[in-house]
Amino acid sequence: MQETNHRPAPQITLSIVTYNSEKWLAAFFQSLFQQNLPCDQIALCVLDNGSTDNSFAWLSKQQAVLSQKFASLSLNQGQNIGFGLGHNFNLALTTTPYFWVTNVDLEFEPDSLTTLLATAQQDSSQALSNGSIAAWECRQKPYEHPKDYHPVTGETAWCSSACVLFKTDAIQAVKGYDPLLFLYGEDVELSYRLRRHGYKLKYVPKATVWHYTYEEAAQVKPQQFLGSTLANVLLRCRYGRRHEVIQGFIMFMALFAMKPQFPGMRTKLLGQLWKLIQLAPRFLSSRQKSQETFPFRMWDYAMAREGAFYEYPNAQNSAIVQAEKNNTLPWVSVLVRTMPGRSGKLKEALASVAHQTYARIELVVVEDGGQDVQSAKPHIDALQKSGVIQKIVYRPLAKVGRCEAGNQALAAATGQLCCFLDDDDLFYADHLEVLVNAWLHNSQLGAVYSLAYEVRTEVISEEPWVYKDISHNLIHRQPFNRGVLWHHNYFPIQAVLFQRQLFLDHGGFDTSLDNLEDWNLWVRYSLKHDFEWVPKVTSLYRVPNDVNKALQRQSVLNDYYDKAQAKHAELRVELSPPEIIQIAQELARQSSLAGVPTSLLKRIVLGTPGLRNLYHPLKRVASIWRRMRS
Repeated sequence: MQETNHRPAPQITLSIVTYNSEKWLAAFFQSLFQQNLPCDQIALCVLDNGSTDNSFAWLSKQQAVLSQKFASLSLNQGQNIGFGLGHNFNLALTTTPYFWVTNVDLEFEPDSLTTLLATAQQDSSQALSNGSIAAWECRQKPYEHPKDYHPVTGETAWCSSACVLFKTDAIQAVKGYDPLLFLYGEDVELSYRLRRHGYKLKYVPKATVWHYTYEEAAQVKPQQFLGSTLANVLLRCRYGRRHEVIQGFIMFMALFAMKPQFPGMRTKLLGQLWKLIQLAPRFLSSRQKSQETFPFRMWDYAMAREGAFYEYPNAQNSAIVQAEKNNTLPWVSVLVRTMPGRSGKLKEALASVAHQTYARIELVVVEDGGQDVQSAKPHIDALQKSGVIQKIVYRPLAKVGRCEAGNQALAAATGQLCCFLDDDDLFYADHLEVLVNAWLHNSQLGAVYSLAYEVRTEVISEEPWVYKDISHNLIHRQPFNRGVLWHHNYFPIQAVLFQRQLFLDHGGFDTSLDNLEDWNLWVRYSLKHDFEWVPKVTSLYRVPNDVNKALQRQSVLNDYYDKAQAKHAELRVELSPPEIIQIAQELARQSSLAGVPTSLLKRIVLGTPGLRNLYHPLKRVASIWRRMRS
């Protein structure tokens, strides 16, 4: 059946494919009607894939309401042709510049669509030298999709079709979803095909939807498991390198030997194996050369950002929402240290602050040695003009050193909470949101901290700032323990959100330390205050990929380690006997890797030319070993 209203041409076609979706429909449309973007600017296309419940009956009953709300309505029912082909059916009907694909088992925050559309329109209007953007993906809650994205550009390897906005001409140019993939993996395949045609894909964290795809954290859903594993091998056949194709078949066969994840798993895998035998030749025959590289990481398609099942609290349980209602939401002072000649790095760092999903931010930028040149000022002026950050303080200083620069930033801050961000580090968009919510649940904490990637970076040019990320390593995964912290620092400076009152009570950086000054700060702040760990990656810091530079950096840190330890020896703290035992046990657990002290291992590796390139991989192995032992 077809119903069309004569209204101005809309900008967006909303494509929905339903299958036994009755229980979701009412809440889905209710949240859609509450969008800040009026629905009369949206053309609605709905295809029901032969539901056996009352999904189509519900939609038919609401047809008059939907026709009145939306610019136009197309409502159809047919046999179950799968997710991708269903949206291809709707794609053939669209005449709008944007094609919006979404599931119905989700609900929208009021500004989701306006944010998504505004981002798409801005990106589309800009002349991008690195290729045009074809898709914009929403952030999902309560569990954010674990795949990685660039904290500044938002570029991502693939877009989930749970809620994504496409440029219509781009998705039409690649002929939509692959009809050979019935369910699961079709969004990855479409993303890869768009990238093979020169398009970029973008993640938009400020456009948020609540996607109720899991009933509980880490839930194993048989249909998802089977569909995803099959699709992974097929996509390797089309886009992977030869060894990745072989690896895919080996991984699939290994599933038969693993412990069943659900009843009847092996029997159902036999059916998937038959499909694989049938489809693999067709995917292998469609291989093409491409300048793009398509990642395959075991059963993942891209690097997974640690903390996939960190659960964002809903409005009722969110400490941030409650504090906002009570007008007690804390200001967070983000303290940025920079120097002249680092304009490109600073621009990226400030952009990662501007992208934060937590809005109550005071930005304090101190430029060490920038009193006369004020090289950071153009970036500050641009941010102020944009209005994205509510408070901005800029302090160009004489050359005073990194410690004194940090202390002046602390002195200039007015926020209840503070967080450092050096100019070569980056926040993911949810960094402050995650940490503030954790602190609000226990405001007696001195600080909260999260996981962070150590990114080996190949610097191509300092100015302009051009670089290549070589690898992301998660070096430290340590719940708070004072004894371990006194022994070595296990969180980088940008990973910590702390009360400013600690600075007022205990002072700032020790200016006699040019390195490891943050470690000394955390040791002093933790003497009388507890910290809390949030097991999700929310930031990153860079280390040089060049071996010689890495060795020079490590040599400097080794020299300052003894200086910092001497400072710590001057401190005094009161501990109970159980606390002392706990500290001793934790230090014993962490002090060795397979019985070899890690300090000795480090000296051996760094002192042996042939082993220097193994330094970072061995650090990662050590981290994994500690996790296994714990």
